[in-house]
Amino acid sequence: MSTQLLIRTKEINHTVLAFADQVEAISGHPTTLVVDATRGEVKAESRAVIGLSTASCCALGLHCPSDFAWRCGDYGYYLARRRFPDAEFFWLIEADVRFYGTDPEHFFRFFASRPEVDFLAGGLKPADHSWYWRNTARARDVSPFRCLFPVTRLSMRAVDAVFARRIEHGKRVSRRILWPNDEALVATTLMHGGFVSRDFNDFGSLFYSDQTFYYGVPQNGDCLNLSSPTVQMAHPVLFGSEYSAKMQALRQNPAPAAWTKPRLGWAANKLNVISRW
Repeated sequence: MSTQLLIRTKEINHTVLAFADQVEAISGHPTTLVVDATRGEVKAESRAVIGLSTASCCALGLHCPSDFAWRCGDYGYYLARRRFPDAEFFWLIEADVRFYGTDPEHFFRFFASRPEVDFLAGGLKPADHSWYWRNTARARDVSPFRCLFPVTRLSMRAVDAVFARRIEHGKRVSRRILWPNDEALVATTLMHGGFVSRDFNDFGSLFYSDQTFYYGVPQNGDCLNLSSPTVQMAHPVLFGSEYSAKMQALRQNPAPAAWTKPRLGWAANKLNVISRW
């Protein structure tokens, strides 16, 4: 089973490169950085790089809103699918994830023995009304699903399916106004598309907990002391100045910024609810 592992990052630094080396060692999979290149070309002499830029994504026919590099982590899958056309599976892991506990290699060995699963993620479940992105995944023929995107695995056919859905959505104005984030688009498409989709914790072992694997206030990696008798995932974990800068930003603006005008969003939602996904 040919598998490529992708590390998603905003920039390349020593911490990111060390993490990529660590994950490659414990997974046994060739590892490539998917780097935000919206501000210019990026290079890493010691590791393969895929630049996530407006030009590279638009060349695939993808709609690219101004914040797509943050909102649409799934775009990294589509670029990698073309870089590695023979790969059967892809892992996408964000650079602020950490694996801890005994035998971290067990995590990748365990899921390598589950090739029947097309989509793996944490927090995979129906999206209730409290979820920020729920309205972006509404349609008459699906119910919205959500997941956590820091660690995911997709089969090549799952990558092709969500890519096709992105292309189709890009042709519709109402979908472009309420452009789904990665979690909404991937989870909703694959849960309703006949794909085998599972949460990491569906197999009788707990690979993450809500206390250490979540979106929100980061954990300070410089003083993080996690232990577990089994391998676990932690997110978000930041170090040094990056941790300090993130905490300062949260103190100044704790609420997410609005990304669509209310009236446009209301009208688009009404159209999407009566249209097909």
